[in-house]
Amino acid sequence: MGRDPEYLAFLRRRLTEPPEPPEKTGTGGPRGTVEDARREHAADLARSPRPPVAAVRDLTVDGPAGPLPARLYRPAWDGPAPVLVYFHGGGWVLGDVDSYDPVVRALAVASGVAWLSVGYRRPPEDPFPAALDDAVAAVRWTVRNAPALGLDPARTGVAGDSAGGQLAAAAAGLLRAPGPDRPVLQVLLYPALDLRDVPPPPPDPDGLQLPRSGVDRALRAYLRGTDRTRPEVSPLLDPDPATLPPAVIATAEHDRLRPQAEHHAARLSAAGVPVTLVTGTGLDHGFLGWGAFARRPAEAINEIGAAVHRALTGVPDGPPTA
Repeated sequence: MGRDPEYLAFLRRRLTEPPEPPEKTGTGGPRGTVEDARREHAADLARSPRPPVAAVRDLTVDGPAGPLPARLYRPAWDGPAPVLVYFHGGGWVLGDVDSYDPVVRALAVASGVAWLSVGYRRPPEDPFPAALDDAVAAVRWTVRNAPALGLDPARTGVAGDSAGGQLAAAAAGLLRAPGPDRPVLQVLLYPALDLRDVPPPPPDPDGLQLPRSGVDRALRAYLRGTDRTRPEVSPLLDPDPATLPPAVIATAEHDRLRPQAEHHAARLSAAGVPVTLVTGTGLDHGFLGWGAFARRPAEAINEIGAAVHRALTGVPDGPPTA
């Protein structure tokens, strides 16, 4: 089956109408550099609107090598709010707190709980394990500082999309020991969970000519020869999934990463770990930023939000959706 007609029309417009080039957005610089790729990625995400959240606050988180930028999104909540410490996507190399602001706002609105988006060190400047060290430190900082921020330290989880999903899953593995720092939930959104090889793209049912992936180059910059079978690198290979936190895992049907996310969900479930799998039927990698443009991604974002709300509050029905 192909994509929903409305969503397919949006994708075709998106592929034929690239975002404003950096020189037109006031962020121009040398072409073909890592910084230029970061600017173009930010310009792409800037197409998405930034829905209002009750309270948004910029913070600084203590990282192992210095302060990390962060942004707290706190919907209206009576008392200490559950919170997810979120790590953005962008292939480990791209993305930052501000460029992913539309994505986190949409997730905060859909879930009705707080999200703390944390900027981590990126390659090529800082290869593995810098980003993962930052992720672990950010979770511990959040737990320690939760009361002062109006957050509930006993309901603190980790979350991330794509490369950030890999960081969230790896951090959950490193923080699995019983104690205050153990995440109560891991939210993995079209995550990269097996970095041994780059999987081929699935055949496209609608004949879309998608941009070439730069994952191979990004992985080389990120890992620099690190053993890719380590669970901190490929969380799918974790030898003891039964000790991992409960999970909400979201996939996209037309995404090369979908099989490994489904495999991870099956391993967790078989080991007795509670898992909610949100199948992004008819969707593509990156749909979290597209809820304002088509019904199908909006539905999936609301499904993710409802699953997160249930997992962190125990309330069967999630927050009201727009």
